[in-house]
Amino acid sequence: MNKEDCKCQQLENPHYKNYLSRTVGIDKNHGEVNIQTCIFCDQSWLRYFIEYESFSQSGRWYSGMISERDANKITPENAIAFLEKLDWCFCGGSYFGGKVFKRKGKLNLL
Repeated sequence: MNKEDCKCQQLENPHYKNYLSRTVGIDKNHGEVNIQTCIFCDQSWLRYFIEYESFSQSGRWYSGMISERDANKITPENAIAFLEKLDWCFCGGSYFGGKVFKRKGKLNLL
């Protein structure tokens, strides 16, 4: 399958069953960092999820395509910087009203 045509690159909310996931760890903000691999096209994705339990509708995630080489360089400490340097990434979650969209640049974490 051509990676550009794969469902992992579509704007609709990605289903977790479409990915193999490897936990990288938790960063200083308590954000969860994972590397996900699409089961259809083998594309690697960096996924960052954070939620503030004391605030309703604060859950948000960001997911961006990365190379396999970069996947091996990702740590909890550099995950946000990797996502912020990408040409684009998906984001979604309750913080965004359940919508999923593409964005570029600084992540909205607070």
